[in-house]
Amino acid sequence: MKRIILFFCLCLITLASFAQTVLPAAESETSFLIDLGSFTGIVALISTLVTQIMKIIPAISASKLAKILVSCGVGMVVCILAWLLQLTPLLTGYIWWQVLIYGLAAGLSGCGFYDVIKAIGALFKKE
Repeated sequence: MKRIILFFCLCLITLASFAQTVLPAAESETSFLIDLGSFTGIVALISTLVTQIMKIIPAISASKLAKILVSCGVGMVVCILAWLLQLTPLLTGYIWWQVLIYGLAAGLSGCGFYDVIKAIGALFKKE
């Protein structure tokens, strides 16, 4: 099993080094790209930002409620900014309050609120 894992790691390293030589010179090695064209991309951005905020303010990571609130706030701000700046075609055609609800849902998804809902749903499921 260790040989298989080692083989896959070597394949990934080889592929990564090949991709660096083939990619255009305009992209640097330190570039960070998140696609805001999908719900997953927005959730990834929100999760990244909340993680960085928790590194700056360690009191947030101590409280789960604070983490959820910060994640919801960041989600709403990210979605409103993406909507105002027209960064994503995903939010075009929405009204401002719909964008806020979308940001709230993305923020809740980014902080792992789905696991809480799934646990609550399991309480009502018959065994």
